[in-house]
Amino acid sequence: MKRTAVLAVSVLLASWIAEAQAQSISPAWNAYRKGQKPAATQPQQAQPAQAGSAQSSPQYAQAQADEPVQATPTPPVLRAPVPYVPPPSPYQARRKKPLQDGFFAGVQAGQGWVYDDVHQDFVSGNFGYRWLAGDVSLVGFEIGGGRLEQRTKDGWLFPSIRYANIGANARFNFGERNPWFAIARLGYWTADDDVDVDGGYASFGMGVDVNRHFNISLVYTRYAYATDYYYNGDYYDTEINSADTVTLGIEGRF
Repeated sequence: MKRTAVLAVSVLLASWIAEAQAQSISPAWNAYRKGQKPAATQPQQAQPAQAGSAQSSPQYAQAQADEPVQATPTPPVLRAPVPYVPPPSPYQARRKKPLQDGFFAGVQAGQGWVYDDVHQDFVSGNFGYRWLAGDVSLVGFEIGGGRLEQRTKDGWLFPSIRYANIGANARFNFGERNPWFAIARLGYWTADDDVDVDGGYASFGMGVDVNRHFNISLVYTRYAYATDYYYNGDYYDTEINSADTVTLGIEGRF
């Protein structure tokens, strides 16, 4: 047993000595050993550039330039609150335009008084043109005529009277959008039927516009005239008399 152990140690020692001699003698072995040393002692190579440095490369800059630029969202614009405007009244909705220049024509009917306590039926008509004289007023001219029907009362005959007139005509609304208005007339009239008289007239009334082309009015008119009284063919006296009418009328404007 001891002999076997001694033999094994001897063989290992001989192998180590032979290998040491071969290494010192063989140039190839020396070169091999030298080639192995730098791998262990060579300093570490620089590490690849990190992601941050890669972004500064020309390829990264070109890629950034090719990417589409995203628009920055615009913040919403706050609008000022709109004040509340109430809807127009039914009459304002119908009346789309203000007063305008234009022709007019009207007819009237009612009662007339030439003699005290004697009512006579009365009809009249007029035609003319008005110009706009302000936001709520119209002023113009008119021509027309009328007739008082004859009547018998207490055995007395009161003759009919026909007349013609020419004069000024004006109307004034109570506000730009108000359908109510006042009307005034002033002019000259003459009659040449059963009686031959002439004089002046003046009217005042109230009315309401149904729409821009039609209205209804209630008008009072006073007619003044002079009457000459004779006695046995001699000049006696001149007296100023008057007649009155109250009429309900309609008028169209165009």
